[in-house]
Amino acid sequence: MILNKPITYISGISSQRAALLYTELGIKKCNDLLNFFPFRYIDKTQFYAIKELQPNSSEVQIVGKITHIKSVAQKRGSRLVATFQDATGTMELVWFRGQKWIKDSLKVNEPYVVYGKLNHYNGSFSIPHPEMELVTEYKKKLQSKMQPVYPSTEKLTNAGVSNKLIRNYIQKLLQQVYDSLQETLSKEIIDDFKLISKRDAYLNVHFPKSQESLAKAQNRLKFEELFFIQLQLLRKKLINKTKIKGFVFENVGPIFNEFYSNQLPFDLTNAQKRVLKEIRKDVASGAHMNRLLQGDVGSGKTIVALLSMLLAIDNGFQATIMAPTEILANQHYIAVSELLQGMDIKVDILTGSVRTKKRREIHANLEDGTLHILIGTHALLEDKVKFKNLGIAIIDEQHRFGVAQRSKLWGKGGPSQSSQREGAELRNRYETARPSVYKLMKELQLERKKKTTEAEQILWEQLKTKKLDSKFRRQHIVDEFIVDFICIEKNLIIEVDGKYHTTKEQQEADDLRTKILQELGFKVIRFTNEEVIGNIENTISKISQELKNNSESSLPLGGLGWAPPHILVMTATPIPRTLAMSVYGDLDISVIDELPPGRKEVKTVHRFDSNRLSVFKFMKDEIAKGRQVYIVYPLIQESESMDYKDLMDGFESVSREFPLPKYQISIVHGKMKPADKEHEMQRFVKHETQIMVATTVIEVGVNVPNASVMIIESSERFGLSQLHQLRGRVGRGADQSYCILLSSFKLSEEAKTRLKTMVETTDGFKIAEVDLKLRGPGNLMGTQQSGVLNLKIADVVKDSKILVSARNTAIALLQEDSNLSKPENAMIKATYLAISRSSKIWSEIS
Repeated sequence: MILNKPITYISGISSQRAALLYTELGIKKCNDLLNFFPFRYIDKTQFYAIKELQPNSSEVQIVGKITHIKSVAQKRGSRLVATFQDATGTMELVWFRGQKWIKDSLKVNEPYVVYGKLNHYNGSFSIPHPEMELVTEYKKKLQSKMQPVYPSTEKLTNAGVSNKLIRNYIQKLLQQVYDSLQETLSKEIIDDFKLISKRDAYLNVHFPKSQESLAKAQNRLKFEELFFIQLQLLRKKLINKTKIKGFVFENVGPIFNEFYSNQLPFDLTNAQKRVLKEIRKDVASGAHMNRLLQGDVGSGKTIVALLSMLLAIDNGFQATIMAPTEILANQHYIAVSELLQGMDIKVDILTGSVRTKKRREIHANLEDGTLHILIGTHALLEDKVKFKNLGIAIIDEQHRFGVAQRSKLWGKGGPSQSSQREGAELRNRYETARPSVYKLMKELQLERKKKTTEAEQILWEQLKTKKLDSKFRRQHIVDEFIVDFICIEKNLIIEVDGKYHTTKEQQEADDLRTKILQELGFKVIRFTNEEVIGNIENTISKISQELKNNSESSLPLGGLGWAPPHILVMTATPIPRTLAMSVYGDLDISVIDELPPGRKEVKTVHRFDSNRLSVFKFMKDEIAKGRQVYIVYPLIQESESMDYKDLMDGFESVSREFPLPKYQISIVHGKMKPADKEHEMQRFVKHETQIMVATTVIEVGVNVPNASVMIIESSERFGLSQLHQLRGRVGRGADQSYCILLSSFKLSEEAKTRLKTMVETTDGFKIAEVDLKLRGPGNLMGTQQSGVLNLKIADVVKDSKILVSARNTAIALLQEDSNLSKPENAMIKATYLAISRSSKIWSEIS
């Protein structure tokens, strides 16, 4: 189809221009160009008469004729002036650049459509550098009265790739593909939501005839985009629950019960109990748990995580917590160790600052199973870190980790003990029979491609055409094997047995090879040379059937007992509902929406820098009561470009106001060595210092119940999420706590909204909704999390109603037809498969 061709297929696009469009806008194929949507429109639905013009600097469109052209001298150079006339009056068109070319191209007394920004001077109207088109050309074109404006870059503009040029390219493409554009939604969905056809949606989004036709086109395309994202997420969630097996935690055993009855220092809230039940149900089901746990700061996520880990330990498994910073990892380690004190549970911590000798000890204890819980940072992802039988992995503040990092932790799971023994025996027998090394395998792979048999060549000719709607590779290396053909997305390997597969020894080796490949998670089917050559149609039919039968899971999952650890991802940054549907739509979501009893709401106020002395007095009063204070700054060193208080300047001024020996001050920032940072933190924890001056390094992971005041300097510099996290560092004890937001008088409207929101509410979910509206989904999640938010036309904030409709429609569809096998859903399935092949939604790992 034309849409799969490179954009050089369109006349006028050279290979150099195509390369520029790709690097600047990501447009490579015709389909990319068709889905390159305008970000705004110039409304040309109205034509003005010259006598109707008003001196308001608006953009206007007029039909008339050029009656006279002249060049007018000025201080520097000259300008080209054309007298433009309609039935009601005259005005001027003016050019300051490109005069010779423009003068030669203009036709006198021919009707033009002129568009541009109106200037009014000395009672006369003019339009500088207008857009112009002969009326005869204007009528010929696929032309809308609402002109689309496309995103562009400086490089494109300098290279002469104007908005008009892009519009012309899209027009040429649409004229060629309009009749062949296929529908992608079922008739039922189109009728239910009164959607226009896909071809009309494309036509009217690029060349709308009216505001109404544009709205219908955008609605259709937004619904479709969000619908297929939800379908992917929900379908993969379905696969996750039905195809990916998880370890079964059958027992709520003595360790869990002992802790719950005798060690738990407080009663769980109803919300914590509810979430624990949801997790308990997941891990007992035999399916793989993939759950997001949301809870506001101080809601008690850590205790839920610990109880979940004790479930794993009771059932003979290990557990781990991965945190984004050493401070947070240490906080978890201290909290978990204290809670488990006196119990026969071994807990350790692994971070970048752990010494080599201690690391070796941790690695050994992890592999022999004597270490039950390992808490750490990115150091957990190192290849040397190998668990004996990891049953549950908990990722805290998970938005700080990239997908690849989370997937590596997911891969730390392994076969059950019996599977490990059986797999090792099989591998030893195979290696004894046929030793190999990877380098030699690569050489053999090249050799074997040169010596492809007739049967392999016949089969490859069929497979490489993608007639089976799946991509195959040949002579591919899997572990220590070269396999004949493999479809990675369906975990299917095809072997063709020739003349060397007839001896007893070779057949035994083939059986072992098949078992090991199955252990690695692949389905293996074998054909003889005679079968392939004699009846290729029958061979392809059998392969097609296996593809249908095989799991659509994109990651190999072992056939002999391999299973990933259960995954619990936690965040103290509440996620708005619409965003959760898009970014975490494939996960089950639990929410702790209740604070522990006795917690008092943190009182929050906004003060200007001029109130600093009264703030200092308030600090002294609180310190006199035995309380402690945080002061947080946005910058470490002075910045010439930003007039904000920085940490070092702040430390000096605080030191003058709170002198030794009466007051002791800690200082913590990201450039300190870990040991120095920890020393200062511990001084504050032990109440050896009353004030901590810090950067946002203390945003998460600091738990000092005695600290009752949080002062945030230059608070207008912080995002809502950060402000909320910082406020969560206080209010952890029984005393009334306070958060003081200090700022300058110069505040943007957005900054005023953020500070007002913080003063008005402590509800993290309400704050998250405001933050989403202010910043948009991409900025809120960060680039690492934006995988499914690279939307072409929809917006999860503005189009939340469409998103909800799209998700509900996808849910209803999968409930009726989970495999999308009904004839009426054929187009949906075809589109879903095409999108899934190019999509990077890693649903199995959140």
